[in-house]
Amino acid sequence: MKPRVRRALLLSGALLGVAGILGALASPSMRASLSAGYRAFRDPTLLDKPVIEDSAAPVARRMPGEEESRLLDAAIAKDFEKAQDSDLDDPEGAALATLAMPDLKIPVTRRTMRFVRFFAKNDGGRAIFGDRYQRSGRYRPMIEHSLRESGLPEDLVWLAAVESGFDPRAVSPAGAAGLFQFMPETGALYGLDQSQWVDERRSLRRSSTAAVAHLRDLYERFGRWDLALAAYNAGIETVLRGMARVAASRPQGAPQTPIGFAELAQQKLLPEETANYVPQIVAFAIVANNRARFGLDGFHADPSLEMGEIAVPEGTRLRTIARAAGIPTRLLREYNPELLRDRTPPFGGDYIIHLPAERVQQTLAAFPAYLEHERVDDPGADPVTEHASAMRAPSIPDVDEGDDGPLPPRPSPIGKNRLPDFALPGQGPPTLSMASLGPMGAKLPYVSIGGGVGWQPNRPDDPLAVFAAEERRAPSAAAKGLGGAALEKQLGFIPAARLEPPPDPFQRFVLPNGVALRVREDASAPRVAITIRIAPDEGKIAGTSEPAGEAGAGETRHTITVGKRDLDLGLELAAGRLRLLLGETSGAQLASLRRFSALPRRRLLESQAYGPAWLALGDALFPAGHPLEGYVLGAREDAAVARDLLLAESMATERTPTRASVTVIGDVSRARIEELAKRVFATLPASADALPIGPHPREERLTVEQNVPATRALYGWIAPGEGDVKEHAAMRVAMWILSSSKGGRLDRALVEKGYASEVRAMLDAGSRASVAVVEVVPAVPHDLATVEPRLDAEIDAFVQAGPTGVEIAYAVAHLKAGLKKEIASQRGPVVENAPKFANSARIREALAPGAAEALIEELDKMSVQTMRTALRKTLARGHRVVVTTAPK
Repeated sequence: MKPRVRRALLLSGALLGVAGILGALASPSMRASLSAGYRAFRDPTLLDKPVIEDSAAPVARRMPGEEESRLLDAAIAKDFEKAQDSDLDDPEGAALATLAMPDLKIPVTRRTMRFVRFFAKNDGGRAIFGDRYQRSGRYRPMIEHSLRESGLPEDLVWLAAVESGFDPRAVSPAGAAGLFQFMPETGALYGLDQSQWVDERRSLRRSSTAAVAHLRDLYERFGRWDLALAAYNAGIETVLRGMARVAASRPQGAPQTPIGFAELAQQKLLPEETANYVPQIVAFAIVANNRARFGLDGFHADPSLEMGEIAVPEGTRLRTIARAAGIPTRLLREYNPELLRDRTPPFGGDYIIHLPAERVQQTLAAFPAYLEHERVDDPGADPVTEHASAMRAPSIPDVDEGDDGPLPPRPSPIGKNRLPDFALPGQGPPTLSMASLGPMGAKLPYVSIGGGVGWQPNRPDDPLAVFAAEERRAPSAAAKGLGGAALEKQLGFIPAARLEPPPDPFQRFVLPNGVALRVREDASAPRVAITIRIAPDEGKIAGTSEPAGEAGAGETRHTITVGKRDLDLGLELAAGRLRLLLGETSGAQLASLRRFSALPRRRLLESQAYGPAWLALGDALFPAGHPLEGYVLGAREDAAVARDLLLAESMATERTPTRASVTVIGDVSRARIEELAKRVFATLPASADALPIGPHPREERLTVEQNVPATRALYGWIAPGEGDVKEHAAMRVAMWILSSSKGGRLDRALVEKGYASEVRAMLDAGSRASVAVVEVVPAVPHDLATVEPRLDAEIDAFVQAGPTGVEIAYAVAHLKAGLKKEIASQRGPVVENAPKFANSARIREALAPGAAEALIEELDKMSVQTMRTALRKTLARGHRVVVTTAPK
């Protein structure tokens, strides 16, 4: 076939294919199919019932994209029409009137019924409903009581089901927390304390009171529950902006009728998340009120938390309160999820603790004795009161409240309306009637509580621009701290589009060595400010979303101010300061500290029989250049040595480039900063604990000659440190099983059969790594060459098969008894001639609170599989060091 003919045929085929596609697109059925697919992509809830288009309707000549957009708009508008009986999708033809409706005065739309069907008929939806309904029982009585006291509909309780799934510890990616998912600035607005010690957004009572107050404030401003809930989710400004666009699109001179949620959603003037959010709450309330109707009555709510309360002194340990109440500490935390540490705040006076109501009398009777015991045994614990001012949540100045007019008094617990007054677009000034809220009565006089609550002034150093004034905001909608993305929430199970957050004035990037840089260009700044920061807590690194604020406890900051011409010099000075701070914990520095701290232990071993073998074992496992160079076995038995070693290790954890950040503010450009930073900060020392501690790379054998009566051998492996609690606990159990005083495995295999006169196994614990040691003394007439194969066979069998359940139970019981003695010794003073390990245990508790308790908890969960995994990873022949002490 000629090339010209072939090209003509190919061109004809292509034209026919294009014509076929266009013909298919012109088909109403094809357009309906595309429309359904696009709607399903935008909103998965539309899958259950596709929209039926009128095939007889005339079709205008449009591009496919425009046609699909028009059809999608029509589907969304139809989705927010009033629900019909057919939307119940009941095979018996039951009407909506047969359902018990919630007391929320919100129109039930077709989208609401889609969510009803999701919760009632979809397997995944039923599981979600059952899980959240079950958890709701713990908190519903308390929340419903607050709603009744404020005259609000009790079915608002289901807002917490959609917001957090009734989990007070829930935290969204946007930073919202607690049952009602308060953002930090909104929580502060309603008096919820947020500090390094407490986050009252998680408090059961305080957050419920704040949520009720916020909901009432929103209702008083909008006059409708659908708009109030939309503003709770999307922010006041988003709703007002949508209402203003609806009002502007109405014909001039048209009557100013109220604008509702459905009208905003139909015109896509709300985020998709909010368009789903309000129907979800109504749908959840409908299903909860009709559980038997939908076959969900098999789900039962958990028993409610009957909460009592007592006042305890500032800085009281939770462990002390739990012991006085006779309950586990974890149960006390369940009643007080707002507490972030192991004690109450060490400032601000007595703190109110919640606990089971039936335990209040016992706690009041026993608490003074337990508290006195804590003070006597722990006189200097956590001297943090001097940091009180730095740890307090920022106070917000109060503002005057406008006249409530004819409104009845508000209940005292929710305080006054903290939202700014504004006129709703499309209608006159609001004259809201509170009749639908139920009788408020005059039970309580008007009292404004929670002093220091109001609007924060503009702060030029606010990096997230949360409180900064924005020129684009209308004066009537200046709801500072509540607009835009500030109140957006991440819904639990429906993916949805989100509003764009306010622009971040900082540009951020991270250098290869882990140092984070933030740059804010400010052409009006006369000088350039360079701040270096080392945060002891990863959550406070300035390279993340952490806003600039006061330095926290343990944080290092230093600011250098230079002219913009001296930017390179300023960064050099900042790098020098960082180099000095990070250099304090370089590998060489830490090795020197370890050797110096362990010097008394080293001298003692040098003078003891077989002591040089222990030194040789440590030096071989951790040679020069190793991250743990200078490790001396048994050094932490001495309290003074333990103090210095543990302090050095904790400093190394805090002083690492990954926790360092540099903030530059001034008349600079990111490109210039990035160019200089890569050169200036490239020479910073690497993190001393950046690399994990692996096993010894090979089998190594050493011989030490000493004036001793008999040959003795040490077999040593690098084992998991205390930081890896699970595997470290497993190795503790393994060492006890191998050589316990009650017939350990090695004792039965070697000593009882006459091959060894003595054999013992031990674990020398360290923070980042430990050392597993087996010490063997051959019995006459056997030598080490005869004993070692039997030792290896016993260890190999132990590694492959693991221990029995009975062996684990005996070992766990023994180790827990020892750990409980250690915990008891932690309460003793640090004094001379204290019992063995008492002082070092006290110091370990000060630097790593709760480590012993965590180890006990891990021992309780010990299994044969966990043991096998740890043993196979550790006790391998190819990774051990064998040190033999031979007589001279």
